[in-house]
Amino acid sequence: MVKRNSSLGVLISTLVFFFAGLWLILEGKALLEDQETSKGILVILGGIMSIMAAFRFRIQKVFDRWRG
Repeated sequence: MVKRNSSLGVLISTLVFFFAGLWLILEGKALLEDQETSKGILVILGGIMSIMAAFRFRIQKVFDRWRG
């Protein structure tokens, strides 16, 4: 049996972060089209942060290499 580095819970949370981020970005775009600028920008920002959370382990590796 091959040992996995991540658990099923980590995989599920990563998928939820990613798809929630996409959904938030689309909703934010709709808000911007409805002339709700500040709310749209905040929702898009939340979506971007959620997608970044989906890539949290890769981002951590980049910072670990950068710090030495």
